[in-house]
Amino acid sequence: MTTTTPLPALDRRQRRRAPNRRAFSLVELLVATTLGAIIMGAILSAFLFMARAGLSLQYYSDLETQARNAIETFAQDVRIASDVTWNSQNSITLTTAASSGGGQVTYTYTPADGTFTRQQITPSAGPVLTLISGISAFEFTAYSIATNPVDLTNLVAAGNNTKQIQISLRAERTHATLNTATNKVISARFILRNKRVTA
Repeated sequence: MTTTTPLPALDRRQRRRAPNRRAFSLVELLVATTLGAIIMGAILSAFLFMARAGLSLQYYSDLETQARNAIETFAQDVRIASDVTWNSQNSITLTTAASSGGGQVTYTYTPADGTFTRQQITPSAGPVLTLISGISAFEFTAYSIATNPVDLTNLVAAGNNTKQIQISLRAERTHATLNTATNKVISARFILRNKRVTA
């Protein structure tokens, strides 16, 4: 035969002291909720700050990469060019000597869409390649063999006198929640080594 002994009933004072039966008071609950909200706000702010910093860094990296690649491509074409034709103050056509393949390539800055492009013209026409986008300011600068600036208002004379070409530009990336990322680039003076110019 099995016997059971009932547990003694706890009176009101003992129930208050029993740790496993105690609940949170309203004040404790409000304090815990407030602290939780502050901690979550701090975590969310840190996350948003890191996301914005990462996006800004990505914009600067993209601007730097585009500028470096564009300047390098332009420099290669200028160094082998035997002649230059100024189509406008924002566009030039470089002609390479027959010994270098004999072709023409045009570089153009288009203010309307803020792009700097390259297009192979001859021996076979190629697609227009965008080298840099998001340009807010751009300038070609030409120099004579004596390193004097060439006036680009007379494009024919400018083509005859140009021995060195320099590019300066400012490119930007914008986002609604970020400050504008800006990269200003001033290239070296690239010499048309194969072009004959008299002083």
